[in-house]
Amino acid sequence: MTTLAPASSTVMDQLRKTLPKHGFTGNSSRIVHSQVEFIGKLIDDSNVAEQIDAWQAEDRVKTAPGGRRRIASTRTVLVLLLLLSTEYSSLFVKEMATIASDRLSGKSLRLLDLWGTGRTAKGWYFPLWRALHRALNTIDPKPGARGKFATHAQVDEILSLREAAVSQRKQLRLDWVCNALLEATLQLVPEAARDQWKGDLCVDATVVPAYGKRGAPRSKTHAAIEFDAGWYRRTSSHKETGDSSKAAKSVFGWDLTIAVQTNHDPKTLPGFPLLIAGIGFNIPGTALIHTARHIFESVTERGHPAGRATGDRGYYALAKSEDLQMPLRKLGYTVVTDYRDDQLGVKDGFAGSIQVEGALYCPSMPEGLVNATVLYRAKEIDATTWRKRIVERRQYMLRPKEKPDSKGRVPMMCPARGPGATVSCPLVDNGCTKVDDALTTIYNPPVKQDKICTNATSVTIPFAVGAKLAQHYQYGSNEWQEIYSHDRNTIEGANGFLKDSSHEAIGDSSRRRIRGSTAQYLLVSFLIVAGNLRKLQKFRDEMLKPESDAERADRQARKLEIRRKRKNRKKRVAAWDDFQTPIAKT
Repeated sequence: MTTLAPASSTVMDQLRKTLPKHGFTGNSSRIVHSQVEFIGKLIDDSNVAEQIDAWQAEDRVKTAPGGRRRIASTRTVLVLLLLLSTEYSSLFVKEMATIASDRLSGKSLRLLDLWGTGRTAKGWYFPLWRALHRALNTIDPKPGARGKFATHAQVDEILSLREAAVSQRKQLRLDWVCNALLEATLQLVPEAARDQWKGDLCVDATVVPAYGKRGAPRSKTHAAIEFDAGWYRRTSSHKETGDSSKAAKSVFGWDLTIAVQTNHDPKTLPGFPLLIAGIGFNIPGTALIHTARHIFESVTERGHPAGRATGDRGYYALAKSEDLQMPLRKLGYTVVTDYRDDQLGVKDGFAGSIQVEGALYCPSMPEGLVNATVLYRAKEIDATTWRKRIVERRQYMLRPKEKPDSKGRVPMMCPARGPGATVSCPLVDNGCTKVDDALTTIYNPPVKQDKICTNATSVTIPFAVGAKLAQHYQYGSNEWQEIYSHDRNTIEGANGFLKDSSHEAIGDSSRRRIRGSTAQYLLVSFLIVAGNLRKLQKFRDEMLKPESDAERADRQARKLEIRRKRKNRKKRVAAWDDFQTPIAKT
């Protein structure tokens, strides 16, 4: 074992003379009071600190008077955490202690109830640590010691001691806290801009790694320290796999689910910042559907409108309709999604109509149109032919006669009936007498006719019919393509924005080392709050540029033109994530 030689007085004198007394690495600059005031107000407006304190009082069992005097409050640690998040510092208790001891003015110290103690950073460490963990314990649905690698038997014992009712109650608390923090940033958007958002959201999950040099140990006897995390594994084609030998990407951590605001009209620029409106956190591959539904419910419970609910095949294609699609439609959302190969073609129907990729069609629609997407994915027809067939399909679509009633039932009309008829059918009176080039003629009406063919007015479609695959826009249409790709690009951009290693860096576990999934969920939430604030700051700066209305309109037109060119670009420099320099041939 090596030991340090006793320091000579000469060395000590030279150190005092050469180096400053203050810390000269890391963040040691004074934080301006206006920033402390702003962050403090945001925490206060979220009501999170007050609510956590109320829950602590509710949970406290008084067995005797007294107890350790609380030096640091819940509000103080939350403000300090957000101050660190907004300056892109590591979310360490040590950094919080440095702020408390060295980086605040007297006015800021008073605002955070830190004035008058004269503590050093070392003296602040444990009061802040205790305050943070008091808050975490109050909202922790998954308690357990994580100081060292536990055996599998020890982990089983920890899990067995968790009470289901308590865990459920604290999970609701945790989700509320994290979403309330995000809501505080949404409320910072000026009302006139906020009202331009129609409630459109796109949901997606991205993995955030747990802290550790090797992830989880491959041991027959011991579990990972973060035993409430799990493996995220994907093949080279981005498909989920449980086989580690086939995984091109393996990350030990959690699925972070976010819902980002999207612009209602993709052809325009939004008049509001596209912020993260909801968040969820779970083990990879588990509770993905439940988490997404909870996020949409949370957003509407906070008083926001319900618009589009866009999600990829990882959500609607896997979900039972009663778990996701139907609850969202009851909230007022319209579904926008994509389909797996086994969900193409005819999959459902009602009263003689057929459901093809979400929409209800005439049973006489030609087979080439019914299987258009099947043939396209099998490379039997090209993209141009597929798009033409999707357009032709529209002629055979059933049309709504009225809006849905209170139970979600919709009266739908045969495409050959009514003033807006799109086909001419021999089963409909006068259906083939009028020559109209805009009408598609049906030559093969069904021999056995159901209500969609025999009812002279309409057929009422129950709410649950075809609910799993139903969506608002005709699948494959230009409108669907534009909206789905726009919403998916928005959320992919949001994921990249939050993973930027020079800013929030949610993919860098070394900047958030507090153990436990609850702590990680809370810390990641603070980073996303900081990301929302960064977007809001950019929105403010752009809106307040000293320019005329004409100059602003010209700038926005240039942005739209750049977006259009990027969208229509057929050839990229290289595939994404594949910018390697080619090896020279020798």
